[in-house]
Amino acid sequence: MQVVRRSLRIYIFLFTLHWGQIPASASSLTLPAPELDIYLRSEDLVGLICRAPEGHHGVEFMLYQNRTKVDSQELQSGAGEARFTVRVKKSVQLEPFCCLYKNQEDAAASPSTPFLLPPVLSVQPPADAVKRGDVLSFSCSLRSLLDQSEPQSSYSNTPVNYLLLRTATRAAGVTSIVLQPQSSQIVNPEPQPGVFTVGPVKDGEEGEYTCLYQITKNRSLFNSTVSNSIQITITGALPVPTLVFRRQTEVWHLLCTGSPAYPGAVFSLYLTDNEFPVATHHAIHHQVSFPVPVQDTPEALYQCQYSVLLGRKWRTSERSLPLAVTAGTDIGLDPKSVITR
Repeated sequence: MQVVRRSLRIYIFLFTLHWGQIPASASSLTLPAPELDIYLRSEDLVGLICRAPEGHHGVEFMLYQNRTKVDSQELQSGAGEARFTVRVKKSVQLEPFCCLYKNQEDAAASPSTPFLLPPVLSVQPPADAVKRGDVLSFSCSLRSLLDQSEPQSSYSNTPVNYLLLRTATRAAGVTSIVLQPQSSQIVNPEPQPGVFTVGPVKDGEEGEYTCLYQITKNRSLFNSTVSNSIQITITGALPVPTLVFRRQTEVWHLLCTGSPAYPGAVFSLYLTDNEFPVATHHAIHHQVSFPVPVQDTPEALYQCQYSVLLGRKWRTSERSLPLAVTAGTDIGLDPKSVITR
């Protein structure tokens, strides 16, 4: 992430050097810079909010793009923030935004940190819970934010690079860069999505995924704001439990055993193909004994699974192999034949 931070610092410095091209009415830079952030995102609109630092108020807030004023708001009583709505087109997508404000004494603030509009991250298959071994295809795209009717001449021929970022669940919020394929770096008048293949997924690849894009202007590398986040949780990463018969004081039970590495798990018993459990118990160690349920059919298939709390997230195992329970009057020695109660 050092490249990201260093290029951003260079960008702020260069952008501020050019800020003298703002109209003279905003040339007295005596107030601290505001903060520009995004508060709304849709297919073709982006909402930006310009916030003055605590204790400061502005009677006029101005939004600039590439040193050109695109919008302004005058607030007679003064306010700590102003909101702007930007309709996104090709001509605006890859140019930085910035805002500033003036107070009642006509003193103007320094410009905010340059802000590149964020891309949109999607994943196929569209699921936030995937199984170990699945292959995921992420797309970091500008397409949904672009006006397809805008002529290509409005967009400069700028190289674009996409980065996929993962904040690991187990690593206390540590963010790493998922290496991008060669095809994600393009030189094309038309921005193309950066496609990343992740998988077959394993335990260390779950977490929160985001992306950003980089543009080159004046031989400097600039980074966009990060995209929306997608949480990937891997199911099936826990050892699969076993379900067997167990006789306790002349009474048959169904014993579900999970991994000794996860004591205190929550165990559930299911009829096969049913979404909801017939019983749920909290284990003291790593197994739970379920009384044999009363059943309305001569034979029923049961499965069990367990869930554990790891950090702030619950993780659930796959279900055990089905176990057949046959209704009858004799227990006998056949482990598939039990008396239902």
